[in-house]
Amino acid sequence: MDALFWIAIVFIFIVGIAALVYLIKSLIDMWREYATTKNETVLLLFILNIVGVFLSGSLLSMIVAIIFYWNRSKKMRNLGIFLLIAGPILFILFIIGSFTLYDAPMMEWEQFENEMNL
Repeated sequence: MDALFWIAIVFIFIVGIAALVYLIKSLIDMWREYATTKNETVLLLFILNIVGVFLSGSLLSMIVAIIFYWNRSKKMRNLGIFLLIAGPILFILFIIGSFTLYDAPMMEWEQFENEMNL
């Protein structure tokens, strides 16, 4: 069980780094597209992406990046959806694993109470 816990931590770390790289790449792509096309919608998405990083961590920024890539790159869109789903699922598994891994043994008085209730 201890090995599975550490494997989960490694996967959470990898997904977190991948999400950070995805957000930075989306910011760079948004700025490049705005610089070439002067499209104000892309500028708005760029600003929302930066503000979203500070307001909600990466949740709002991931959604904005997926919206940006929706008609531009199918690979990046699917990667964003995967990271958006995988992050919370791995975090929940980490929380469950940490509770089950460090479950303390029963104390003597707790065992005595359980025997008395039977």
